[in-house]
Amino acid sequence: MAKRISRLMQRGLRAPVNRRRLLQASGAAGIALGSGLRFGSGAGAQEIAFSRDYEGTTLNLLMEDLQETTIIEEMLPEFTELTGITVNFEKVGYGVMHEKLVPQLAAGPGNGTYDVLEVDFYWVYEFARSGWVEDLGQRIADSGGAIDLGRYIPATLDIVSQADGTTWYVPFYAYPMGLIYRDDLLNDEAFKAEFEAASGLELAIPDSVAGYVELATAITAWKGEELYGAAMTAQQVDPIVMEFCNFLYSAGGDYYDADLTAPTINDETGVRAAQLYVDCVNNAAQPGAASANYDDSIAVYSQGRAFSSVSFMWMLAVVDGDDEAEAQGKNKAVVMPGGTGLSGAWGWGIPVSSPNPDAGWEFVRWVESPDVARRRALAGSLPTQMAPYEDEEILAKYPWLPQAGAMITEGKGLPAVTKQTQLVEIVGRHLAEAVAGGATAQEAMDAAAAELAELL
Repeated sequence: MAKRISRLMQRGLRAPVNRRRLLQASGAAGIALGSGLRFGSGAGAQEIAFSRDYEGTTLNLLMEDLQETTIIEEMLPEFTELTGITVNFEKVGYGVMHEKLVPQLAAGPGNGTYDVLEVDFYWVYEFARSGWVEDLGQRIADSGGAIDLGRYIPATLDIVSQADGTTWYVPFYAYPMGLIYRDDLLNDEAFKAEFEAASGLELAIPDSVAGYVELATAITAWKGEELYGAAMTAQQVDPIVMEFCNFLYSAGGDYYDADLTAPTINDETGVRAAQLYVDCVNNAAQPGAASANYDDSIAVYSQGRAFSSVSFMWMLAVVDGDDEAEAQGKNKAVVMPGGTGLSGAWGWGIPVSSPNPDAGWEFVRWVESPDVARRRALAGSLPTQMAPYEDEEILAKYPWLPQAGAMITEGKGLPAVTKQTQLVEIVGRHLAEAVAGGATAQEAMDAAAAELAELL
């Protein structure tokens, strides 16, 4: 089943986008191809000119192989028509991106392979503080209105754009986490009555992490293998930490204090969040949750065997796009109970090692111009710009978009340490030990804090 769901994820997240549909959508939005691009009423029909100074240049980008990449790739002929620049996407799985990028970024000015960077929020501080990416401040100021940071959801600027008071990246894709749940069951009066009689609890979306764990645990105790309270993803190291962030942040905790002078993950709030997470994995989730990856948790949820899942928003699109899923069309999503989930994002950057930085920036100007961003959203991208969240055509197609926007707005990323990848490895390792019963929550968080202190 996990393999089948993996294929469904690939189909749902990487499905080819019909270029004709994109061009039809662009026509409705008021786009005019040629030497410039006109965008619609939300931007005052401003003209943006694109340069042909770099005609004949080929840009190379390393891109994660997912739906957003496919959406942009289908639109690239338009960019070539406008500028004469050809763009080549080298599409790979996320797991190899960092190791492929670092040697190229360290190659020195103009000596790398990649002209534009697709930067995950994990790498924001590492790349910037290593001197590997350009300060984009002047480029943005001179962009002719194509790039205006005032158009972006402020949280995305914090998560993936700015570091140490400087703008290094332009946000382009968000992937927030929240609570996905079975709305049909929540509104089934007979189901609610039976649950209340069995548990003594009201079936309602809680307003706290503790309330969520109590609810999920009660559902599992009541229904057992028929319906688990939570489909969980506690595999080391990335899945368990991404999921745990929602428990930690919504419980009011964090990895470090506000000044990044000391770890706080082992304070009373951090330990309580860790204990709630351990309890949820061991008492509310499906068997094997401690080693489950995203395929596994989506399989459980798709089969209708879980009431809820703390997951990325794209999971909802995968389940609702699967005609074989028992849970198809029966779901809703909200911000994590407690109010603050993890919000991840990707940004565009210009590497110092880029052989063609000016042509690369021309690509960023184009791909982030309002009309192109709008059409990407209409094709299924989760926008970082605010306008799509007020666009009636986009909202009609994706009615869950306001909930996704709330998750992004209320969420936050990882702390501003240079070695965020190491942070995830450290926390994942010790949290997994607590889940397995090899350490108490306090012992696990104390051990994690000792190692996190070395990252400051």
